[in-house]
Amino acid sequence: MKTQIPVVILGANFYTSLGAIRTLGRHGVPVYALDYHFPTAYALSSKYVTEKILCPDINNDESGLAQFLLDLGKKFDDRPVLMATADSYALLVSRYADELNKYFRFPEMPSGLLEQIIDKNSLSELAERLGLRAPQTFIVDENADISYIASEINYPCIIKPALSHKFVKVFRQKCLFADGKEELITALEDARSSNLNVMVQEVIPGFDDHMYVFDVYINRDGKATHTFTAQKLRQFPINFGSSTLTHHRQDQTLVDLGLDYMEKLGYRGYGEIEFKKHSGNNQFYLIEINARLSTLNILFDKCGVEFTYVIYRDLIGDPLPDFHLTEDQPWAFWHAYEDFISVSAYLRKKQLTLKEVISPWISHHKAHAIWATDDIRPIFSFSRLILGKIADKLCRIATRKSG
Repeated sequence: MKTQIPVVILGANFYTSLGAIRTLGRHGVPVYALDYHFPTAYALSSKYVTEKILCPDINNDESGLAQFLLDLGKKFDDRPVLMATADSYALLVSRYADELNKYFRFPEMPSGLLEQIIDKNSLSELAERLGLRAPQTFIVDENADISYIASEINYPCIIKPALSHKFVKVFRQKCLFADGKEELITALEDARSSNLNVMVQEVIPGFDDHMYVFDVYINRDGKATHTFTAQKLRQFPINFGSSTLTHHRQDQTLVDLGLDYMEKLGYRGYGEIEFKKHSGNNQFYLIEINARLSTLNILFDKCGVEFTYVIYRDLIGDPLPDFHLTEDQPWAFWHAYEDFISVSAYLRKKQLTLKEVISPWISHHKAHAIWATDDIRPIFSFSRLILGKIADKLCRIATRKSG
């Protein structure tokens, strides 16, 4: 049997990478998983990892990681497929595309497009220029008039980072919420003092179940070969977070809109657009575009649209047949640990009743974020991390009380 072309996965400390590793490994694809901190990279414990590789820290040494990849690529007999599991890795691939292309396979995106998409400020400007429906947005740079913005924005609103990973390091959350002028001014001043580029965006009316995603693979000829839509039911943190319970929901209006937006962008490869459906006018508004692998990978697999494998097969020159779901599937992505925390918050804030929590959970088959019967070690690695965090927190509390 001919040896399969391998895949190099960038990042292994999240269930995004774990899902991709499992998809590829189940198809017999050799997977080389890279991370800069093995103790927190629980995806490395998957039995489908062919080799785990310690690499430079993307957050502190992007150029060093780029050179590391170039050196690594030279060791393969055939160019492996390169996949990014986080924005920071996707940006690296884009910035060093010319050099990396000699040793790796990855989609050829129009020059500079990835940077515009990942940077939320640039995405807002791009959406306005291309006529993509999006929430009212103000870019906040060093010259911005904070008082003017606070007077003009529609409330409630959120403060979002240009680059998420930098924002999260400072504020420990993906965005900040403001329900009035004074609250917004305070948040913007905090962001400015931290030298963060941010944007202020109106909150489109609607509960968390008004959040939808459109996923697509577009080949080098610009043809959308695979599409998928899903509806979020719960998030972590609640109201402005990542999926904890999300089910497949076929919506042709969303497919048509997503394809139109991707065509206007000139997008290539795999991408995911997050939309919010306005509770008043029922129109979809663009929230963000993810140009890296999705957290919903296991849901795709259960519904028969294995995007990670679709990417792989297309890049090695042996594409899978086109496939577009037309009927709802009985599957829901579920991250048990984060969902338990979210449910507690929903109930405490009376945003959901117990019946509303239980009903969607029992009505779907579960696509588990971390648990898998054929690959159980990652759940133990993840559990050790969580227990370690809980122990550290308890120690800090005890230390403060004793002091």
